[in-house]
Amino acid sequence: MRNTAAAYGYTLSTAATIAVLSETAGKPDTGRLFLFAIGGVTAFILLESVVGALGTPAPQPPEQAIPFAGALNAASVCAALGMATLVAHLLRSPLAWFFAQLSTTAIYMLVVAVEITIAAAVQRRV
Repeated sequence: MRNTAAAYGYTLSTAATIAVLSETAGKPDTGRLFLFAIGGVTAFILLESVVGALGTPAPQPPEQAIPFAGALNAASVCAALGMATLVAHLLRSPLAWFFAQLSTTAIYMLVVAVEITIAAAVQRRV
């Protein structure tokens, strides 16, 4: 389960983002769904670019670093949903579909990184 926790949390974040956008902006058309998908991909590209530019070392495999990874996703999923809700309410245009998913992805991934870093530090102390 711990090997799929991040993917599961991201799926929850993405599904919740679609729900928030559908509630605030109505049922999406095909163009808005493409904006949504491109927003998520763009966030991954930007985050990978930043990580690549920083030249960070290869991370320790999650199953070795975090034996309770699934328990950490509450904060990251809620942070992502909070960001999606904020964007959906502030940006009342089709671009909300792009920026809500971009911000959901970015916030989710960043909070997961912080959670894993903290959990690894705690585990090293134990």
